[in-house]
Amino acid sequence: MKTIVVSNRKGGSAKTTTAVNIASGLAKHGSVLLLDFDTQGHASIGVGCDLNESLGVHSIFEGKTLSESFMPTVHENLTLAPALSFFDVYEYANLSGVLKQRLQDENIADFFDYCVIDTPPTFDALLKNSLEVADVVLIPFVPHHLGVIAVGQMMRALYKSAIDFHRELADVYILPVMYNPHVNEHKESVKKVKISFGESKLLSPIGIDIKLAQQFASGSPIILDEKRSKGMKDYNKCIQELLVKI
Repeated sequence: MKTIVVSNRKGGSAKTTTAVNIASGLAKHGSVLLLDFDTQGHASIGVGCDLNESLGVHSIFEGKTLSESFMPTVHENLTLAPALSFFDVYEYANLSGVLKQRLQDENIADFFDYCVIDTPPTFDALLKNSLEVADVVLIPFVPHHLGVIAVGQMMRALYKSAIDFHRELADVYILPVMYNPHVNEHKESVKKVKISFGESKLLSPIGIDIKLAQQFASGSPIILDEKRSKGMKDYNKCIQELLVKI
C-alpha cells in the first residue's frame, strides 16, 4: 500500500480539493482508503459523506480501531474514514505513533492499494502522525509569493519529521493549483519552485475551474464527472504522472 499525504501548512491551497480528486482518481486503478484527518471534514463532504460527531478517523486517538470508522463513498473502490467533528487534538498529552500502530495492528495494507490522507493546515500531532506513515507527500500550492514560502516551510517540516521519526524522507511532489499561464506572477512562482526543489518534484499544474469549487455541493469529485472539464483533465493528468512516479 502506498500512502500519499496531501499537505500544506498554508490554508486556501486546494489541499482538500486535491486529496479527494487524487483519491477518487486512484480508485480507478485500485482500492483506496481516504483518511479525513482535517477536523473540518471537508474531504468527507467531497466524497458524498456526512460529518460524524461520534465516530471517525480521529477516534483512533480515543482507543477505537481505524476500520470501525470505514464507510462507502461515491466510488465503489474508495473507502472513507471520515473526520470526527469537534475532535480537539490539544486535549491529549501524547498522540505520537497512534496512526502507524493502527495501520500495522489492523493490517490495513492488506486491504488497500493506496491510502490518501487529507491533513489539517497545522504542524500538530495530526500532521505528524500522517507524515510518520507517508510514502509520498504531495504539496499543492497557489503560485504566488506566500505560496512559494509555504512550500519551503512544508519542506522544512518534512525534513524535521524524518529526523524525529528516524526514517528516510518520503518522496515529495509539488502541485501548482489555481494556475493561470497568462499571469506572470504564476509563471515566476512556479519557476522559483522548480529552481529551489528540482523539476522532477514538480507536477503539471491544475488550472482555474469554477467546477472545482462547485464539486463539494454535489458531493462528487470532478474527476468522476461524466462531462469533461478543465479541472477533470488537469487532475487526470496529475494522476497519470503520480502513477509513473510512485
